[in-house]
Amino acid sequence: MARVVVTGGLGFIGSRVVRELASDYEVVVVDDCSRAKVEVGDMECSVMRVSVLDYEALLDALTGAEAVLHLAALIDVEESLREPLKYHEVNVTGTLNVLLASVERGVGRVVYASSAAVYGEPRRLPVSEDHPADPLSVYGATKLAGEQYCRVFSRVHGLDVTVLRIFNVYGGEWLEYSGVISSFARRLARNEPLIIYGDGSQTRDFVYVDDVAKSFRAALAAPPGYTVYNVGTGKPTSVRELAELMMELSGRHVGIIYRPKRPGDIRHSYADIGKIERELGWSPKIPLREGLEEVVKHFVRADERS
Repeated sequence: MARVVVTGGLGFIGSRVVRELASDYEVVVVDDCSRAKVEVGDMECSVMRVSVLDYEALLDALTGAEAVLHLAALIDVEESLREPLKYHEVNVTGTLNVLLASVERGVGRVVYASSAAVYGEPRRLPVSEDHPADPLSVYGATKLAGEQYCRVFSRVHGLDVTVLRIFNVYGGEWLEYSGVISSFARRLARNEPLIIYGDGSQTRDFVYVDDVAKSFRAALAAPPGYTVYNVGTGKPTSVRELAELMMELSGRHVGIIYRPKRPGDIRHSYADIGKIERELGWSPKIPLREGLEEVVKHFVRADERS
């Protein structure tokens, strides 16, 4: 059974990736546990408490690995603006350490979890992988820097690297991703009106976390060399439509409060997923309504039982 290392494997997406791969691979989780969403004891695989900033420990963790799925990162856009040095250290230096250790240990492939944040404000829709990268946040800049290191290591060292540019992830009991879904769910749980900044016509591409986990499995079989794929649904959903759907699913028609548009907010964004469908055979399976039912179950209905 091939050995696969998942950095950030105790996180929101990482823990779902581990669950997706556990039946077919020997999975080893590398996580410093600083922002873990899953208890170590709940994982049915080996867990090493290692930071991606600890190069010597990474070398030990990657010994014998055929692939590394690198998800360890800091992900809060607003926090990245307040603490840029911290984000650079973890997201850029940490990625460089993973690449260096992979080369030294003879790892065959690295799958790098990037973000749609590298695109910034889209110049055309849907957003394809050849769209110019122009991030608007420190977080987006750090993910783009990680991509550039991945490209260089593929070119110079012959390392196979697959980059997944993930759009707005949501699902289950954790709401760290897709901030608008997080905000709406929490306000619904408190029976408070939903707040929309702007007129609500702005769009996003919401993709369920279990679908994202399957994209990492698909990426393990990507073509050799350096490849980049969008991971989304290819379907835009307006924030107003999202609010109405979540109120419907929760049975709580709390109303909507509209506030002025926030500076820097992206107007429209959704992915062109044709490349990953053609080359890797991956496509999302969970419709937005079905995925949001899970979010409502965990947050709103839990509140009703309390």
